[in-house]
Amino acid sequence: MSGKTNRHPPGAGSLEQRIRLSAGLVLFSFVLLHFLNHSLGNISLAALDWGQDLRYRIWHSTIGGWLLYAALFTHAGLALWKTMRRRTLRMPLWEATQILLGLVIPYILIKHIYATRGAEVAFGSYIDYRHELTVLWPDSALLQSTLLVLVWLHGCVGLHYWLRMKGWYAKAKPTLFLIAVIIPLLALTGWISAARRLVLENATKNNVTAAQKADLLQWTEWTQYGFYALVALVFLVIAGRKLSGYARERISIRYLDSRTVKTAPGPTLLEISRMKGIPHMSICGGRARCSTCRTLILSGRADLQQPNATEAQVLKRIGASANVRLACQLRPSTDMVVRPLFAAGRALNGEGLHDRYRWGVEQKIAVMFIDLRGFTSLSEGKLPFDVVFILNRYVDGVVRIIRKNGGMVDKIMGDGVMALFGVETNFDKGIQSAIATLNDLSTELAQVNEDLASHLPAPLRVAVGLHGGTAILGRIGLDGKNGVASGLTALGDVVNVAARLEGVAKEVNALAAISREILHAAGLDVPPSAEIRSVDIRGRVAPLEVACFATSGDLPSP
Repeated sequence: MSGKTNRHPPGAGSLEQRIRLSAGLVLFSFVLLHFLNHSLGNISLAALDWGQDLRYRIWHSTIGGWLLYAALFTHAGLALWKTMRRRTLRMPLWEATQILLGLVIPYILIKHIYATRGAEVAFGSYIDYRHELTVLWPDSALLQSTLLVLVWLHGCVGLHYWLRMKGWYAKAKPTLFLIAVIIPLLALTGWISAARRLVLENATKNNVTAAQKADLLQWTEWTQYGFYALVALVFLVIAGRKLSGYARERISIRYLDSRTVKTAPGPTLLEISRMKGIPHMSICGGRARCSTCRTLILSGRADLQQPNATEAQVLKRIGASANVRLACQLRPSTDMVVRPLFAAGRALNGEGLHDRYRWGVEQKIAVMFIDLRGFTSLSEGKLPFDVVFILNRYVDGVVRIIRKNGGMVDKIMGDGVMALFGVETNFDKGIQSAIATLNDLSTELAQVNEDLASHLPAPLRVAVGLHGGTAILGRIGLDGKNGVASGLTALGDVVNVAARLEGVAKEVNALAAISREILHAAGLDVPPSAEIRSVDIRGRVAPLEVACFATSGDLPSP
């Protein structure tokens, strides 16, 4: 593995990808403000002008202008560069949509830029909404509306496929989708309503002369020809590389449990899979972010180049062995035998593809273990029916309290329950929900003991361990082939620590043992009544400070 390290988080993509993303976010910010400005046309022309003045303070400033046009040329240039380096035009539909939109948009956008900023710079024209609406309505209304829709679609598709691996996105997606529909509708109705109002009031005004307009149109055509000549060159390079590949020596790639294909060296393994029609998982589209294209190299590894810095970071994050590589980064140069580690095929269809937990994500959560004390001795001499009856009453109450406070039951293990908090909210709220659960749990347990008084030789008591931090959340045991349903589970050190703390609570005869780390993270003070202990945790160098609470009355208030 490469010894290089990156300052950016693993899975963030290469430097080129991050620059292109940053440029795209700048452009989307400009578009968003532009659309919100258009939407003010639903109120009045004065509101439009007010919005334009506000927008101009940002994007017509020296810094704003340089940032905007640097982002425009950087994003477009890197997109063309990435396209030119493709070894195949076979790709998922969303990638093809992004490329197609990116090729169509400049045809209309170039004219719009020259007609607005170009007229301002070249002729000192005052391009306000009154002028622009006069020019656009009605002859160019359809073309301008099409530009708005295409630009918005291009931006939203890109944002969706960037954000869908984020922990908070699944919950926010319905709201964001609604916003993504409302904003362009308001923008379209806004500028069209204002344009029609101008015509009805006979208040149209053109601030560009016929001669100036002719010059602007000429410059527009030259720029359009130049851009599409560059696009043609990109596709000529792709075609030329494809043709030259037929004359080169072929290598053999054998997919274990599948077929063997012949190809010229050069493409990535992911591109080879796509060219040959072999299903190969890649949720992020080959950007080295998701690691779902990870592949086991069974033969030919000795001739491979070392992973680049981006791939090395991702492989380190997932704890990959030396013979596992990312197909989107690996470029085979000799015969190989490989096995993609994530199944494609049917797993690509349906809801599984859009379920971020299907592939595993890292997220900060609180993990709670609840276990009955001494239930083995309590169950001695009882009939199996009685044991199951008591457990069901107890577990039903615990699960209800967990869900009431926004928690999620991970698993039930006999008389033990593992619960997750903060999965659908955030870490701080998760900790507060877990503390609230502990408070309610004591009340529920008292009710269970009252209900089962005639069945129990002694009241039921529980021990609880609570810890929090970054865990891996995923659906385990669902390979996309057998159709077995799989619930969400948490993995990692935070789970092991929480389980250890539940044991600590038993050792000190306390209701709960909670790590001071998460109490501090949630801004909760440790009451004087709590017993502070240093606990050795297997796999950790330093002991963990733990607050032990004898009763629910000792717990901090969430």
